[in-house]
Amino acid sequence: MLTEDHAQGKIFWPDGCRMAVALTFDFQGGEDVKPLPDGKINHEEYTQAEYGPKTGIWRILRILEETKVKATFMTCGGIAERYPEATQAIVQKGHEVAGHGYHHEVARDLSREEERDVIRRATEMIKNRTGKRPVGWRSCTQSPNSLELLMEQGYLWNSNSFSYDLPFLWGNGERELVELPRQPFGDGRVYGHRDSGNPNEALVIWKTFFDDLYEESRIAPTFCTFQFHPYISSRPGRAGALKEVIQYMKQRDGVWFATGSEVAEWWLKQGFSSAAHNSKSRAAAGS
Repeated sequence: MLTEDHAQGKIFWPDGCRMAVALTFDFQGGEDVKPLPDGKINHEEYTQAEYGPKTGIWRILRILEETKVKATFMTCGGIAERYPEATQAIVQKGHEVAGHGYHHEVARDLSREEERDVIRRATEMIKNRTGKRPVGWRSCTQSPNSLELLMEQGYLWNSNSFSYDLPFLWGNGERELVELPRQPFGDGRVYGHRDSGNPNEALVIWKTFFDDLYEESRIAPTFCTFQFHPYISSRPGRAGALKEVIQYMKQRDGVWFATGSEVAEWWLKQGFSSAAHNSKSRAAAGS
C-alpha cells in the first residue's frame, strides 16, 4: 500500500539557502501529434514540435551555459533514440537526463504491463545514449500504477503532482520515491499553445510566481519548480523571456539552482520525510 510522508519539522537547503529552484525541460518532439482519421500527419503541428530536438535544444543549452545554471531534461526514449547527439550534449554540459515516457504516451491510457514496458524501454534507451541510467521521471499524465512501477524499476524521484509546494516521500514497503511537485505555470500553459501567447505576459507570471515563494522563504525554506519545453521556450522571442527569468532569479540571495536528483538526494539524506525526523520534530515542538 502506498504511503505519503511529508516533512513536519524544520527543513533546510545546502549552504543555508532559503530557496531551491529546479529548472525542468520536457524534451519531446512530435510524438504527441497523432495521425488524423485518414492516417495523415498534420505537417504544420508536427514540424512545430520537432523544432525542439532539431533546433531549439541548442539555444536552450546556450542559455543555460550563459546563465551558469544546471537543469533537468525529462527526455522521451524516442527522442534519445532519434536525436542521440542532442541527448548526449545535455549530459556533456553537466545537466541531468530524466525519463518522459517513450513516445510521450498518455500513461492513464496504458495497461499496467504497457506502462511497465514504456518505463523499461525509455530507461534502457536513455542509458544507452548517455551512459547514465535515469533516476527521475515525469510522464504525460500519471496512472494509478505509475508510482509503484517507478519504485519497482529503481527510480529515485517522480515529478507529476500539483498538490504541494515542498517535496515529499512516497513509500511502498521497503521502497521509497521522492515526489518533486510542479506548479501549473509552465510554458505549455502560459503560452497556451505552440504558436500563441505573449512572452511578456509569461515573464510576468513566472516572476510573480517566483517572488511569492521567495517572500515566503523569509519564514521557512521553499521549493520552486519550473516546467519548460524546448520546442516552446526556445523560439526567438520566447527564448529571451526564459533567459530573463533565470537572470532575475539569480539576482536574489540564497537561491540554490539544483537538478531534480540533487533535490531528491538532499531530501532523502536529511530524512525530512522519515518517521524518525518527524518524531524528533514533534518532540522538539513539544519541549
